[in-house]
Amino acid sequence: MKSVSFLVCALTTVAATASAQSSVTTHDNVRPAGRLENGVLTISLRAGVGRWSPEGPASPSRDIEALGEEGQPLTIPSPLIRARAGTAVRVTIQNTLSAPLRVYGLCDRPGACDPLTVAPGAKGEARFTLNAAGTYHYWATTTGDPLTVRDRADSQLGGAIIADDGEVDPRERVFVMSMTRKVHNVIGGDERPVINGLSWPHNGRLKHAVGDTIRWRFINLTAVPHAMHLHGFYFNVEATGDGTRETRHTATTRPPVVTERVPTGGSFTMSWVPERAGNWLFHCHMLKHMTSQTDSGAPATHHSPTADGMAGLVMGVEVTGSAARAVSPDRARRAFRMVISPDSRFPDAPSYKVDLTSNGTALPRVNERVAPGPVLVVTRGEPVAVEIANQIGEPTAIHWHGIELESYDDGVAYFGGSTGSITPPVPPKGTFTARFTPTRAGTFIYHTHWHNPDQLSGGIYGPLIVLEPGQTWDPETDHVILIGLEGRYRDLPNEPFAINGEPKPRPLELKPGVAHRLRFINITGDGVSLTLQLLAIHDPIRWTPVGKDGREVAPSERIARLARQQITVGETYDFELAPMPARPDGLWLELRRGSGELVLQWPVRVK
Repeated sequence: MKSVSFLVCALTTVAATASAQSSVTTHDNVRPAGRLENGVLTISLRAGVGRWSPEGPASPSRDIEALGEEGQPLTIPSPLIRARAGTAVRVTIQNTLSAPLRVYGLCDRPGACDPLTVAPGAKGEARFTLNAAGTYHYWATTTGDPLTVRDRADSQLGGAIIADDGEVDPRERVFVMSMTRKVHNVIGGDERPVINGLSWPHNGRLKHAVGDTIRWRFINLTAVPHAMHLHGFYFNVEATGDGTRETRHTATTRPPVVTERVPTGGSFTMSWVPERAGNWLFHCHMLKHMTSQTDSGAPATHHSPTADGMAGLVMGVEVTGSAARAVSPDRARRAFRMVISPDSRFPDAPSYKVDLTSNGTALPRVNERVAPGPVLVVTRGEPVAVEIANQIGEPTAIHWHGIELESYDDGVAYFGGSTGSITPPVPPKGTFTARFTPTRAGTFIYHTHWHNPDQLSGGIYGPLIVLEPGQTWDPETDHVILIGLEGRYRDLPNEPFAINGEPKPRPLELKPGVAHRLRFINITGDGVSLTLQLLAIHDPIRWTPVGKDGREVAPSERIARLARQQITVGETYDFELAPMPARPDGLWLELRRGSGELVLQWPVRVK
C-alpha cells in the first residue's frame, strides 16, 4: 500500500543556486543518513551544485548536482536511507537549485510511486514505510530525463534505500553505480562511470580473508545496463530487483555465476567465499567502463608499472590467508604454447593472430579464420600449463575467464598475485606461463586483459572448453558459436560484431538424427544486451539448457524451452538440440540488440 505525503513551501532565505565552488564528497554507503527515534527515521536533505572529482583530487573536476544531508557536504552517491523493515521514514528535501527537482523512489514497496516535485527555493517532504525488506533506490532529475537517458549534470542525484530483515552484517557493503557524460546522450563521449562516486583505482581495495563470506548489494543508477564479472570465483545471486520490488533467490533457483547483467534501475545482491588468497577483480566487462580514457573520451593505451590501464566500474579485493599451492610446470599433465603474433588482415586497424600447440601439434580452430584463436580443450582435474609467447610490439596479458585458479595466473598485469609476487605483463618478445587445474567442465573464454581495446578487437581471444575425464571434443556435434569483434573497436551501437571471426557468418551445419551441443560465447566490447535465437522460418524452436558460465546445469533444470537467450558480454551459455531430421533450409540463427534490431543472421542446415 503506497503511502506518500507531500509538503512544498517557499523558502525565502535560501539562494536559488548553490555555489559551484563547494566540493562534492564521496562516501562508501556504510553510515545511514538521518536519526531514528520512536520507530521513525527522519532525514533532512538538500540539493545543490558542487565540484566533483571522480578520478581523485588531482584529476579534473566538473560541476555536478548532488544531494547531501542538511549541514553537511553534498555527496555522491546520495545519502544512504537504511533501517529495519517496518520503519517509518520522513524525508525532507530543500532545493537550492535553479530548476524544479523531481524525486523518484521515496515511497512504500513493492510498487512504483509518483515523484515528489520540489520547486526551486522550496522544500518538499515525503513519508513512507520500509515495509518490504530488500534493496531499492531513489533518484532525482532536474532535466526531466528518464533514468534510461539521464546523463547530464543531474546524473549523480541518487542513492540506496535498504530495508533490512534482521541485524546488519558489518562486512556487508552497498555499491551504487552512476555515470555522467560531457555530451548528452552521445554514446562514446567522455563517459565517467563510477562506483560510490569514484573510478578505479581511487575507490580503494576491499580487504578480506580466505573463508570470509562476502556480501555485496549493487544498484545501477546509470543510463545503461552493465555486465558485472568476478575473477577466479563463482558467486551466488541472492536477490534481484528493479527498484520497485525485489525477488529472492536460492542456489537452486539461481545457480552460481561469474557474470551478472544488471539493467538500468536494477539491483542485485551477491555473496561469495574466497578460497584462495591474492588480488581479485570485480568489474563491468564493457570495455568502455573498465578502461582508462583520455580527456576526449577515447580509450587510453599507455600502461606502466603503476598504471594497469583500468578505470571506471572496477573493484579490487585483497584476500589474505593460506593460498593453495600452484601447479608446478613438471606436474602439468598438459602443456601448451600460445604464440601471439601480428597480422595484417585489417587495412585500417591493428590485427593479431593466436596460435596454440601441444607437444608441437597445432590445435584446431573453429574455422580457417585467424580469429578467434584455436579451441583450447582441457580436462577437468588435469593440471595445465600454458606458455604465452608475445611476438607483438606491446605488452599483453591473457585472462582465463571463468576458471577457478590462483590470482598470479589469472592474467591481470600489475595487479594479480599478492604483495611481493605481482603478476607481470607478457612483454614484447617475452613469455609468461600460466598454470591452473580446471575444477569443473563447461565453456569458458581466454582473452586479452591488456586494456588497449585494439587487442581484443584485433583477435586476441578464443574459446576454452573443459571436458569431463574420458570425454573428447567432436566439432561435428559440439559447436562453438563465439560472438566477438572484427576490426577496430567502436562504442555501441557500431561495434564490428562477428560470429567466429566472420562478419557474414557461414551456415551452421548439423548432422541429422543426432543430438548437438551449442556453446555460445559473448566476448564483444560492449555487447551487454544481445539476444540469440534459433528460428524455424519465423518462430523459435526448442533447446535444452545444459550450461551457464562454465557451470553444468543440474538435471532438474534441463527442461526444453524456446530457443531464445539474452547473452551479455562475458557470459557463456550451453544448449542441447534434440536429434532432428534432415532439412536443408528453413532454420536460422539470429543475433539482435536489446532494442530488437537485427545484427546478424545466418542459416542452419541439417544435412
